[in-house]
Amino acid sequence: MKIKNKVVLITGASGGIGAATAKAFHQAGAKIAIAARRREKLEEVANELNNFLILETDLSDEANVVEMVDEVIRHFGRIDILVNNAASIIVSPAESVTSEDLLLAFKTNLIAPVIATQRAIQFMKAKDGCHIINVGSPGFMMGIPFYAPYVCSKAAFSAWTRTLQAEVAGSNIVVSEYFPGYVRTDSRPESRVGDVEQDFLMSDKANAITRHFTKPQTPEEIADQLLNLAQHPKLLTYSSFAVRIGAWIALFSSFRLNLAKEMADTARKKQKLP
Repeated sequence: MKIKNKVVLITGASGGIGAATAKAFHQAGAKIAIAARRREKLEEVANELNNFLILETDLSDEANVVEMVDEVIRHFGRIDILVNNAASIIVSPAESVTSEDLLLAFKTNLIAPVIATQRAIQFMKAKDGCHIINVGSPGFMMGIPFYAPYVCSKAAFSAWTRTLQAEVAGSNIVVSEYFPGYVRTDSRPESRVGDVEQDFLMSDKANAITRHFTKPQTPEEIADQLLNLAQHPKLLTYSSFAVRIGAWIALFSSFRLNLAKEMADTARKKQKLP
């Protein structure tokens, strides 16, 4: 698929993967709509773009999500590619995670992209070459410790994505699922266990296998892969061979548990958790 002059809506575009993806698609000649809660951050991203639209959007608000898509249609007249990238990441022990945290995660990580996709598809059905890219997470396969709200909502998102793929198969709309691994960004998760660094699960003393599977990638690397995925659509893409192998290893319960336990032990030592 040619990207030049395509209208691309990217959620979670105020930083990290979303911002890098906006720049990558812009360089390929796309018209960019960037959405996130923090308008000032979106404006910083837009300084490097031409032919853009800023959408200050609270993805936990369903009406806001519908308005986001409608504004893209009003401004550009169409929407060709939707990148559902935004995510709420809440750190909390599974045994004490609250229903409020689970609801927040599900609103942002599942309900928002579902609504955005449902609204966008209404306009996509009338034209060819439309593409929905859902940025998921293989973390639910491993059971990432202290990330219960995130991995639970991402598991549901993956299930919905695959259901949608089956329902639109053979139509003019392609739905892709993208699984990044650990990506180093400048943002910190929302924590219920005190102030945490993004890499609080990682340890330089971890075994070689764990270090291999948790080797961080940059937002720019992920953005290049998302651009390539838009140009060459696939049903499922992993960000690296290590991530693909990690997903396979997760099928072996004892091995998966050993890797996840090592991360949990690291987090307990860093955060002085029980």
